Amino acid sequence: GDEPAEDEAEVVAVGWKHDVSSRRDREQVLRDEVRVFERKNKKFYSLLEEGIDVTLWQLNQSAEVSLDGPGSQEFVVKSSSMSLKLHRRGELLVQTVLTFISTGGYLSKALGRRRDKAAHEPLPLNDILEVKAGCEGYDHAQLPSSSSKKGKSSKMKSENMQSGLFLTIKATPTPMASSRSYFLRFKSRQARNDMLVGLRGILADLQVHEGISISQIQSPAAVQHARRMPGSTHKNAQNPFLNQRPDVTVPLADVHDLINKERESYDRLLLTMLQGNADLKEKEDELLSFRDQLHRSMVESAEKDRTQANDSKLIMQLSKKLETLLMENEDLRDNNDRLNQRLVQVECEKLEIMNGGKS
Repeated sequence: GDEPAEDEAEVVAVGWKHDVSSRRDREQVLRDEVRVFERKNKKFYSLLEEGIDVTLWQLNQSAEVSLDGPGSQEFVVKSSSMSLKLHRRGELLVQTVLTFISTGGYLSKALGRRRDKAAHEPLPLNDILEVKAGCEGYDHAQLPSSSSKKGKSSKMKSENMQSGLFLTIKATPTPMASSRSYFLRFKSRQARNDMLVGLRGILADLQVHEGISISQIQSPAAVQHARRMPGSTHKNAQNPFLNQRPDVTVPLADVHDLINKERESYDRLLLTMLQGNADLKEKEDELLSFRDQLHRSMVESAEKDRTQANDSKLIMQLSKKLETLLMENEDLRDNNDRLNQRLVQVECEKLEIMNGGKS
């Protein structure tokens, strides 16, 4: 009964930023993170079976190739609220699919009209090629909205600016689509990271238990139930313990040594992977900072262009006004010249009249 409370307390403790001042403190923090990570992995299957709320886009590349180049891209699903669930259709993982259940909008939830319905065809685990953080192969800020309303569309674009909320699932081609990409947006980066690691872990289980073997030692049951994947060889690695005599026993100390070596290798890989999560967060923060700087630069550039356009318009207006004034000035000069000439003529006529009267 106290285990969930302890788990939650440990998660909260690890979630806080620690001030590490010694190597021992750092190792203790990593130890706590490893425990939380393993606990999350154990619970991920049941968590995904219950469902995780996401916003989904699906981008298909058309299989038709024209003279202009590859086929066109089309969003089959645009900004749809879904509940992503793991659905088992048999005992094997190869029979398991990811289902997308429409959850409706906030108004439907408030009115109690939420009815789970399959709004999208399921995605078999065997069709997943890779799972990547971010919006792979497409600008997340340019993802289309399902609504035509301007206000809601602008709000959706602002939500899409956070690259740390996105996850990309690339799937195998179909006769109608040469490539399929599923873009999932989560409510928080932590939820995205949990989904990234958990889904990759499920795919790892699929390969380890039912796919192409990586380790050299297999039990007879694993060899018998191994699933053959396209391109795999039909020869299994030989188990060196299968040909041993049944009466030969192995010392327990040797078994413990072997287990300790395997556990050390596992811990080494786990610690290396967990320390890489910080690199992903830092790079995403750096990318977000660069995008903000680019956005500000574009806004400043647009403002400068608008100011320059206004200045150009004002200059044109002033030029026209100056041209009009110059023309009016020329007219006034011509009038002035004519008046001066007329005045001279009048003076001359006046002098002639005066001279004629004296004579």
